[in-house]
Amino acid sequence: MTNRFLFAGTALLALSVTSSAFAAVGVAPPAMYPANIWQGRTQAVIRVLDRLDAHIETLTIPVGANASYRTLSVAVEACVSRPETLPADSGALLHLRDSGDSARPPFDGWMLQNEPSLGTYGSSLYDVRVVACTGDRVAPDAGPLPVIKAPQLAGTTATEDEGGTDQSGSSSSEGGAVPLAPDSHAPIPLAPPSGGAQSLVPPAPSASAGPSLPPPAADPGLE
Repeated sequence: MTNRFLFAGTALLALSVTSSAFAAVGVAPPAMYPANIWQGRTQAVIRVLDRLDAHIETLTIPVGANASYRTLSVAVEACVSRPETLPADSGALLHLRDSGDSARPPFDGWMLQNEPSLGTYGSSLYDVRVVACTGDRVAPDAGPLPVIKAPQLAGTTATEDEGGTDQSGSSSSEGGAVPLAPDSHAPIPLAPPSGGAQSLVPPAPSASAGPSLPPPAADPGLE
């Protein structure tokens, strides 16, 4: 136990004696793709809901091909997804046509996974949603992550309180060190020096203030 305290005291003494400046180091932010970048994929995963019997069919369709579900024909022209550093999302350029509903015009446009209300197929029978884009990476290619360099911080040195050497004028005009505390060997005054603040306690009455008062006369009613 004694050796442990001795080692701890030696370590604290070494830390207090050692004084070196630590320069601030700039930290580079994480590399991320811009918010408008998409990555092309070779397959689209499409979900079709038949509202008559609540049957759900999931179709995996290659880009440039088409698939059919009952009377609905689904063709995929393109499918893109967000790169790995951006919030996950997918979008597909679809061509939808219902052969059983000739009065309804075909749908040609983009459908997004996280924003399905931006592109909907207004069919009373089928509901079509984009689930994901899978397969190999194709154009448009997101490319490599951008290289971000750490910022260079000039003239930043830690102060003495932070473990470094204080460079902000910590010496007196004579060149000596400015004391951070009064001399511990000097006695601490217990009373203010002459000419200091006046005490609020009233002084005690003096013995020679005048003749003392005579004792009270006896009450005749008590005799």
